[in-house]
Amino acid sequence: PQRVVEILLPDKSHIVTMGEKAQQEKLVGRLRAFARTAGKVCADCNEKGPGQICMDFSTFICMTCSGLHREFQHKCKGISMSRWTAEEVRAIEAAGGNPAAQALWMATWDPAQFPVPEAGDRDRIRKFIEAKYVERRWHAAGR
Repeated sequence: PQRVVEILLPDKSHIVTMGEKAQQEKLVGRLRAFARTAGKVCADCNEKGPGQICMDFSTFICMTCSGLHREFQHKCKGISMSRWTAEEVRAIEAAGGNPAAQALWMATWDPAQFPVPEAGDRDRIRKFIEAKYVERRWHAAGR
């Protein structure tokens, strides 16, 4: 018989086996390892060590930016406190992280015209996220 443990997640409680818990820990470990190279800094401000992922764009983002992304109905998950599937982790890794997202979403971006906002400047970050993802202002394929 497998041991059963209870893991509390932000939105609900799940009963999982020790094997499932180990699998979750392994997936979180993969995300953290990937973040060390592909997500050192938030994709939308200059916050170091982001702990969230915007699932819509496979980007590593900070807590402030995750709240702002949710205002635009973008799905965000915490690296440590969310339940992950192997498919989600593979997709995030395959997308290439923040450097690949920057190449796509900021291909024509001019920092002199719209500098990356400072961490914590919610109004400026909101405008930046809207320009970057909603308006697709600097996207490689155009608007």
